[in-house]
Amino acid sequence: MQRVTFFVSIFLIVLLTNGTHSKNPGLKSRITSNGLNYAVNVALDVLSKDITNKAIPDQHDKSGSVSYDITGMKITKFTKPTSTVSLQPGGLMWRTSNIDIGLHGDFHYKYKKGIIRISDHGSFDLTGSGITIAINLIIGMDSMGRPTISSSTCSCSVRATGIKFHGGRAWIYNLFRGKVAKKLKSSIEGENGLLCKQLTKLVNVDGARKLAQLPVSVKFARKFLLDYSFLSKPAFSSGFMETYHKGEVNWYGGHGNIPFDAPPLPAGSSSSKMLYLWLSDFLFNTMSYTAFSHGFLTYNVTDKNIPGGILNTTCKNMCIGKLIPKIGQMFPNSQVMLNLRSSTMPNMTAFNATTKVDADGEIKFYATKGKGKVDYFLTLSANMSTTISITVKNEKVFARVLKLPINVHVKDSKIGHLNDFMLNFIVKKIITTFVEPKLNELGGNGFPLPIIGSVHFANTELLIHQNSLLIATDVKYLQ
Repeated sequence: MQRVTFFVSIFLIVLLTNGTHSKNPGLKSRITSNGLNYAVNVALDVLSKDITNKAIPDQHDKSGSVSYDITGMKITKFTKPTSTVSLQPGGLMWRTSNIDIGLHGDFHYKYKKGIIRISDHGSFDLTGSGITIAINLIIGMDSMGRPTISSSTCSCSVRATGIKFHGGRAWIYNLFRGKVAKKLKSSIEGENGLLCKQLTKLVNVDGARKLAQLPVSVKFARKFLLDYSFLSKPAFSSGFMETYHKGEVNWYGGHGNIPFDAPPLPAGSSSSKMLYLWLSDFLFNTMSYTAFSHGFLTYNVTDKNIPGGILNTTCKNMCIGKLIPKIGQMFPNSQVMLNLRSSTMPNMTAFNATTKVDADGEIKFYATKGKGKVDYFLTLSANMSTTISITVKNEKVFARVLKLPINVHVKDSKIGHLNDFMLNFIVKKIITTFVEPKLNELGGNGFPLPIIGSVHFANTELLIHQNSLLIATDVKYLQ
């Protein structure tokens, strides 16, 4: 039962919110009526399995001259009903109908009238048909930005019941059969009946506890923390509900202090898929800012990274000392180390079906010889505008470099005038050999989406809009 609670609660909430929020979200999501009906269909599958063999409290009563005990009752049959979900202000109304249920139990009775005393025992089977249940779910958020769920009302009615006794004296059983059937029927239906109690506990206890424990941030790439806490309570329309999330990446163990705001996300009107996720440029740029401000975007490139001896200053064939003779003359029999450092925060922009990252940086050259001897001799300013391919797989966003053009010019030189053309040739060789594969390795790790592990995407489409990526998908729930 807790599995279905976790699934329904999260699936209805953790990806979705609106309302009055003071700033634009970095992550927006929408679950449509198709998604909601799929969620409750899965819930009913699990409920149908979990409720079978569910015990019902014993009953003890008296009817005229007959006193009886009904014990050991269990649900033996529960047919999956038809179900509809309707959206309303503040939550959802979930209605199910045409439920058939079967109960089996044991009975013991005593008949006493005058000097006549009779007792017997046996078993019975009770059937209930045409059962209808309606439960109202209220979805909100707590002070930590976590989703909350509760049930405000629940109703249950049973159209008809029938009972069949096994063993004993049938004429005696008929004296109280009607009252027993009515008593058992009342234990099933109504707001305080078995089914409403079970559903209410599912929501108010199991579901609420699970959501209270739900993390609203996820650690990734060892150093980063994605914060997808709610900015406000959910909003509901006739065909879907939406949630708006912070969608901000901070340094793990630190405090977020992002100096820029998220741009507005497109409204969108699509509702044919089960789930829509809008990922703002802001989400990726906060990761870029966090990495930049914590000195994460710097790297020393040595001959260990570039094969073939290209960074040698002395060689017989091709090396930096041959391509730029001044380096070979001033630092013979050495190796060159490059310190790559971003001088500004790389900025991602999505527009016209294209995703681009602009970055500026510096490349410092050092000659190394032996242990501890390092001579600085050159700084290049570099700028690049990278086109990347974005894909979605296994509930993660992946990136791959398509184009990585880079232009450099001399910012500072301790070895006199140098040819920019040759410097660009060398730097592009290094970028192609090391930087581009390194970026693709990072992009291949994937950016995590706030999806629980049992929910998987199906029939997924990725669209690039102004300032955002849109993931439109159906989902499958795998237990």
